[in-house]
Amino acid sequence: MPARYDTTTRSRVELTPLSANAWRVCDDRFEAGDIRRIVGYLQDMDGEFEMLWMRPHPGAVYSHPTIEAAVEAISVRLERTSHVD
Repeated sequence: MPARYDTTTRSRVELTPLSANAWRVCDDRFEAGDIRRIVGYLQDMDGEFEMLWMRPHPGAVYSHPTIEAAVEAISVRLERTSHVD
């Protein structure tokens, strides 16, 4: 089941668990099946959370100290880079 975390920005982030320490990160403004929906993957790397972006620049990796900080940073980036038609 997708999870949501409170952020100071309006969160568009949906996390779907893939394992005990990895999640698929989606932009909830897009419907299932829309190529823009999946934005990357988040993984707990021994207490540090790494976000691997799949768009807009595939392969970019950012580290965050907590899952909440990661979701906040993802939310901010989605606000800046994603555009809904």
